[in-house]
Amino acid sequence: MTREDYITLPATAPALAGTILKPTTRGEHIAYWISQLGSPPVMGLLALVLTAVTLCLPRIWLWSLMYVALAMGIPLLYIFWRVRKGKITDMDIQLREQRTGPFLVTILAVTLAAAILRVGHAPDPLVLMAYASLVQLCAIFLITLRWKISVHTSTAAGISVLMLRVVGAAAVPLAITVPLIAWSRVKLGRHTLGQTIAGTALGIGVFLTAVLISTLI
Repeated sequence: MTREDYITLPATAPALAGTILKPTTRGEHIAYWISQLGSPPVMGLLALVLTAVTLCLPRIWLWSLMYVALAMGIPLLYIFWRVRKGKITDMDIQLREQRTGPFLVTILAVTLAAAILRVGHAPDPLVLMAYASLVQLCAIFLITLRWKISVHTSTAAGISVLMLRVVGAAAVPLAITVPLIAWSRVKLGRHTLGQTIAGTALGIGVFLTAVLISTLI
């Protein structure tokens, strides 16, 4: 990897050793696009669309758009601003040490979105997704203070569990994407295999617990 492959300050370059930021081989390009399509915002948006299409409840699209604007839009704008200021490597936030600010902003944004959904009596699956995502984010944030866990696989696994509950067997293809996303993250040097497995376990654990609790309430 050459110096030009880094999209950040020189001082951070050693911490990115082995990370592929500019794909060159066919395998790296495939991994890159799987990683992009399997990113947390994309998976979250897909879950909202599938839920809205499946349930066809009154104002569910309006609630979904509100959630996207707050829980996804605000964090993405913040990260973009920090990248432009040169404080973060790229939109993927490669360095664990740079994730604290974005995580705190995301947690606040999701908390606001979840509260609005709850108070506004939004459809239960959307409220469930919001609160499960909030618990998941808090857990990932605490882990990230000491270790770099995969947010990609955690989100993909959690969303898969939720969609299996909401849309049934039609969500099986979504679950199959989890190992593909894990492979892409390892292939690009963004995570180790252990970090992707830990993320997957966390996502399944949090969302499965949330689904089980929702069936008992």
